[in-house]
Amino acid sequence: MDTTPAPATILIVDDDDLNRELLSQLLKKEGHQSATAENGRQAMAMLMGRKFDLVLLDIMMPEMNGFQVLERVKADPDLRHVPVIVVSAMDEIKHVAKCIEMGAEDHLPKPFDRLLLNARISACLEKKRLHDHEQAILKQLDKEKKRAESLLEVIIPVGVALSVEKDFDRLLEMILLNAKQICNADGGTLYLKTADNRLKFEIMRTDSLNIAMGGTTGKPIPFAPLRLYDEKTGEPNHHNVATYAALTGASVNISDAYRAEGFDFSGTRAFDQANNYRSTSFLTIPLKNPLDEVIGMLQLINARDADTGAVIPFDQTLQRLVESLSQLATVALEAYIREQKLKEQIQELKIVIDEAKRAGQVAEITETEYFQNLREKAKSLRGKPSAK
Repeated sequence: MDTTPAPATILIVDDDDLNRELLSQLLKKEGHQSATAENGRQAMAMLMGRKFDLVLLDIMMPEMNGFQVLERVKADPDLRHVPVIVVSAMDEIKHVAKCIEMGAEDHLPKPFDRLLLNARISACLEKKRLHDHEQAILKQLDKEKKRAESLLEVIIPVGVALSVEKDFDRLLEMILLNAKQICNADGGTLYLKTADNRLKFEIMRTDSLNIAMGGTTGKPIPFAPLRLYDEKTGEPNHHNVATYAALTGASVNISDAYRAEGFDFSGTRAFDQANNYRSTSFLTIPLKNPLDEVIGMLQLINARDADTGAVIPFDQTLQRLVESLSQLATVALEAYIREQKLKEQIQELKIVIDEAKRAGQVAEITETEYFQNLREKAKSLRGKPSAK
């Protein structure tokens, strides 16, 4: 196993020119970068101005000695985790103990042994790397927790709003627009699966191109539905990312459509060329009912960094949140569709009842004695010869 430490940036603090040069050359030979300070005050200014992975600190210096530097470093929340190795001619036990008590990682007497110094540097850097990695993970977890909590404050109200929305076009728009908002996506499309196994374009939005079609806009979408199966062979269409997701029921997250393998993005390229656009990241999520049947597709395009606006891949955590939103959306869609079917059935039943009612009314009239007498008179009149 390779135990060679990764390159680090190390600050050498020593008032002796020869010591600074010697340590600089030693660190360079080990692959590290170094910077030097002639005294404690200069060292503190450098530590406040840039990041260092380790400090090699002398004790006896003018203006601000090593003890004072060590005290200030360990008292600063931004610097206290930077390891410090004291390299000093003060090798009395009480001085060594004082350095360790004040937070120094180690102490080496001058003149130092190169092999021992390298070993101590490697151990300190490894310890710092583990600490930095742990802090990065904790920071990321805290960030994800806060983001999840803030997004849940969006998801829950959206779920309630979807459940009470009665306008179908507005319902579809709410699904797409809220998904776009969660991922900060530039574009998005919502498809619904048709009875003849196609994905019909229902809503299209692309903010940077000012495209808004379908739904409440009243603007028709000029693209033909996507076939889930080949018209001639009957083979499933796994070439298009939307149809693939609809057929498999699995979400698809693509970082760069132009570099993705296994899917045909020729239609995307043609759209980009015609509109001076660049479709990069894609997130395609099936809308599945409680029976695990796909009833539609939600596709988002070009996630954007909240700070810079640059196009980035879709975040895995946000993907799971949008999948949760899609489940809420599907419940709302299913409820709406069932309600519409029930209304249609009621209307059909009403028509049947009305027809039966009318037939019954006609029968009641034709079976009366009055109507029968009229019928007999009509027959007799038709049987008489006409006057000349």
